[in-house]
Amino acid sequence: MTSAKWLVLTWRLPATSSTGRVATWRNLRRLGAIRLTPGAVIVPYSEHLHEQLDWIAEDVVQRGGDAYVLPVMELPDAEEDRIRSRMGEERLQEYAELKDAADALARRLAGADPHTIEPLDRSRLGREMAALQRRLAGAVGRDLFESSGRRRAQRAIDRAQSASLSIRPRATQARKR
Repeated sequence: MTSAKWLVLTWRLPATSSTGRVATWRNLRRLGAIRLTPGAVIVPYSEHLHEQLDWIAEDVVQRGGDAYVLPVMELPDAEEDRIRSRMGEERLQEYAELKDAADALARRLAGADPHTIEPLDRSRLGREMAALQRRLAGAVGRDLFESSGRRRAQRAIDRAQSASLSIRPRATQARKR
């Protein structure tokens, strides 16, 4: 028996509220799912993704809808290539946005004077750095085919991190007696 290569989630929610549709779509995007139709997505098969889709399907059912997780054994080569391409394009875009944000932060940090930067500004810049690192971790989690943009985004974030170290407060000079 051939093992599954893909998982498809199909779902339908009541039209009474958009809350369930928005929550479902956000959860699916976090997994890196690609939309096939307005009620069906696809991801490469893994036990982890299967479990995640099962949970999303259960949530849809609890919201009064219908949902099915369908293992797919095989797709035509052209369809599989198209799906992989779409997944890759989405990750490339996400990594490019992260790289641009990290480059912009690194430029701002490089222009900051560590002696005059206010503590609130220093804190805000630290939060921006942490947010970039969280966004990168999320993108890596969705990067199901190891996009070529991952390394560029990581290097840009590393440069921003190095620049952030240069604005940390230095130890105060010995106090005068």
